[in-house]
This record gives sequence, structure tokens and C-alpha cells, in this order.
Amino acid sequence: MRRIGILFLALIAVIAMTAPDVSAQTKVTISGLIDNVLSWQRNSNHEDSNPARTGDTEWYARTRARPDITAEVGTTKFVLGLEIDYTYGQTGATSITAPNRLGTTSSAGPNTDMQGILELKWAYTEFALPIIPIPNVWRVGAQMATVMYKPAILMQGDFAGLHLTLTPAPDVKVHFTYNQMEEENTGIRDGFPRGEDWAIFLSVEYTPFKGLDIRPIFSYAQIEGITGQARLGRGGVANVAASFPNAATGSGAREDRWTIGVDARWKLGAFSIDPTFMYQGGSRDLFVGSTQLEQKRSAWLFDVRAGWQAGPLLIEGAAIYTSGNKAGDRIDLGADMDFYEPISTDSGFYGGWAEMWALNIDYFSSLLPRAGGLNTITAIGYDKYGLIRAGMRARYDLTPAFSVRTAVTANWTAEKVDTASTLANASGLTPGDCTVPQANGGCRDRGNASFLGTEIDLGFTWKFAPNVTLDVVGAYNFAGHALATHTSTGNCGGSATCGARSGRNPQDSQSVVTRVRYTF
Repeated sequence: MRRIGILFLALIAVIAMTAPDVSAQTKVTISGLIDNVLSWQRNSNHEDSNPARTGDTEWYARTRARPDITAEVGTTKFVLGLEIDYTYGQTGATSITAPNRLGTTSSAGPNTDMQGILELKWAYTEFALPIIPIPNVWRVGAQMATVMYKPAILMQGDFAGLHLTLTPAPDVKVHFTYNQMEEENTGIRDGFPRGEDWAIFLSVEYTPFKGLDIRPIFSYAQIEGITGQARLGRGGVANVAASFPNAATGSGAREDRWTIGVDARWKLGAFSIDPTFMYQGGSRDLFVGSTQLEQKRSAWLFDVRAGWQAGPLLIEGAAIYTSGNKAGDRIDLGADMDFYEPISTDSGFYGGWAEMWALNIDYFSSLLPRAGGLNTITAIGYDKYGLIRAGMRARYDLTPAFSVRTAVTANWTAEKVDTASTLANASGLTPGDCTVPQANGGCRDRGNASFLGTEIDLGFTWKFAPNVTLDVVGAYNFAGHALATHTSTGNCGGSATCGARSGRNPQDSQSVVTRVRYTF
């Protein structure tokens, strides 16, 4: 697939060179945002992933700068997106060494001499091919993902590859995206174990009448060897256990994953509704010891958001279901997979609806961020057990510049959790062994807990100066027993190992966040 992609891009380059030479003046603009955040959290489990441990308190400040530089000539443009994230106060031996706070690349100590801080987010060219009779837009390079209306259901964030949009009719758009997730270079025998990972996305936007947009979508992903966010540790299966290749022969585990569904949005006067339905299938290889097994996948996801606005009042609701495996389904021993996996969410699933079960004002803070397979903003489900979520949020504009808002989110797993599991960030929840006594880590209450927790938020937004907005929000999460584990990871401070701790009694979590945002 990589060779096909290279040939395809080469053909585009040849065609582009045959186009007539058009000289025009270049227009350069800079846009973006600057965020300054002050955040306090308690029991958010950033390091040890153990909701049962109390005293896990954090109060810190940080800045994010996100400028985009755009150079345009007619319909052709080049976009360079940069990002800078740093905390106030040095957090490691140097400004760029651990333990930097999760989500930042540097820390500002005395004299604020920060090295290695600049991140490259986007570097892509956008253009149209005049020899194609259908209106078209091509984007090539590192760019943002735009494969669905609703963000983070299948793929969100940034990727390297190709995106094409064709507009054969005013009410029809055809989209194709090719994402090169990982590159094997010369192959496994030369010491490149990452494998050849790629994904394609094909969707068609259709607008039968004003206010209604329908977008069926198909995606196929091929994953070889170790991969990134497209596979997270769940059910006792770490990324490497599911995909470790055979270095001697150059062969190894492979995953073929396909997803089909429809995304839609409908606005009718004061009402709006955005339903999404996805079905996922395929298979992956699993190594259990030296034995290679094949696991089939069959998973569902349904997500609907709705809203109603009456003047200054906006009320919205959300209902989400994604399937999961039962507690007794030992996927670590080869059982089939009934849980849904996105290609990449960029930590954006359910974004804006919650402060701890999703990312919003402090978009670097969520529950269980280092245990990716349990973090619903990246995994969507909770480990292998799926997710049921009901949410509501409301905003009232007291003035054009000042509004108050509140939100409530309740979470359950689709299948009941084995709370006798052992938690590790890399492999998720490994079920308890029912053949041994409880005192030695055996089954205690296998499969009788599904409530994860309920979060309540209250805050306000104040636009107190041109292009400057102040957001303040407080959040409280009532922990559910499904968060319990027999033992949890003992990571301390990001580097030292403290040994396993009991995870039997999950504690509530709280946060208060203030953010000043300047947009330009």
C-alpha cells in the first residue's frame, strides 16, 4: 500500500507540473490561539491510575501557544501549524526531562530557557487540479483529520497522508483520506519492528434539503506489529502482546479492521439532532506465549446528540452506547473482541461535555489518562467492557459577553466489570483467577459492577476584552464501584515504582479550572 501511495502522489506531481504557469501575489496570514490555564485537581490519577488512592492532589499552571501560518496563492495554500506547551515552574532535571506534566513538552524554570519545545502539528499543501472536470480540493502532508461530522468517533487529530474532496453536485461531496500511521522502512529484518500501518476512509456527504446532512462512511485499517493509539491495552492484552512480530522470519501478528456506518446532522428551527451509528469488524492475531491465535471482532457504536435553543437558553442531551465483552471473555487467552476501537481520537471523544470524563477547559486533564484502554476519551469504551453514557448540558447567555453553564454526565459499562482484575497501564484490566483464593488475587465479585461514575460541572464564560475569553469551571465526579480493582499500578511521580496498591474503594474526584484564551 505504501508503494501505491507513493506512485499516486508522484502522478499528482507530474500532472501538476503540466498545468499552466500562473504567477500571483502570495498572501500570508497568521491565526491561532494562546491559552493560559490554572488548574486544581484531586484524585484524578494522572500518575498511578488508582482511583482508590487518596491524597492525589495537583495545582499547576501552563500555557499553550497554537499559531498557524498560511501562505495562499489563488486557490493554493500552504499551512504550517506550530504548537508550544509548557508548565510554569521546572518539573524535571532540565526543562525537557521527566517528569514533565502529562500533555506538555517543557517547563519554565528560572530564566525560562526552554529547549526542544516547538512542536510541528501541520505542514501541508492544499490545491485544486484544473485538469479534473469535477471541482476538487487536495491536501497533502501533515494535516488535520476531517473524516466525520462528529469528532473522535473514528479518527480525529492530525495525520500524515492525503485527503481529497470532490464535489460532483452542489448537494454531494465525496471524501477520500489515506493515513500512513506507521512506516516499516526497509522491514523487520533490518530492525524496524513498527510494521506497515495504514488506513483509508471513504465517505459521501449528501444534503437532500437544507438543514439535513447525511454522511455514510467506510474505513479499512491494516496494522502490523506494534502500533500507536489505534490499539490500546485492554483485558490484559498489551499492544506488544497482541502484535509482536517474528524477527527471525519477518512475519508476525497482523490486524485487519474495517468500520462502516453513517454520521448525520439535522437542524430544524430551534431543534437539532446529530445521530451516529457504526459497526466494526475484522480480525487480529494474538500471541499467547509462542502460540499465535486469531481473534474475530464484532462491535457496535451508537451516539446521538440533540439540542434545543430558545433565545439565550441552549439545552443539549447525549446518549451513547458501545458494545463490550463480558467479564468471563478472556480476550487475553484468545476470546473474540466485542469492543469498539477508533483509529485515533486525539483525546477528543465527548469533548466539551465534561471536564474529567472528557476534555474541555483544561484539555490536558481527565480520569486515568495513562491507562489508555480505560480512558474513555481515547478508548471510547472502558477496557473491554464497552460504555453506556447519558449526558446533558445547558448554557444561558445573561449578556452577549457573559454566560453560565452546567453539565451532568453519568457513565456505565455495557457489560459488568470484573472488579477483581489487576490494572496495568500497558495492558488494562487482567481478570482475576477464579481458581485461587480471594486473598491471593482470585475472584471476589466478578461481573457485578457496571456504574463508573457521575460528573457534575458548573461554570461561566466571560468575554471581557476583544478576542479574550475567561472560562471558569468546577467539576465533581461521584466514583462508581466499576472503577474498583484488586490491585492497581504503583507508578509514583512518573519514574519510580512503589509496588502494587489496593484499588478496592474508588474515591470521588474534583477539579477547578480557570482559563484565559486569546484568539487571533
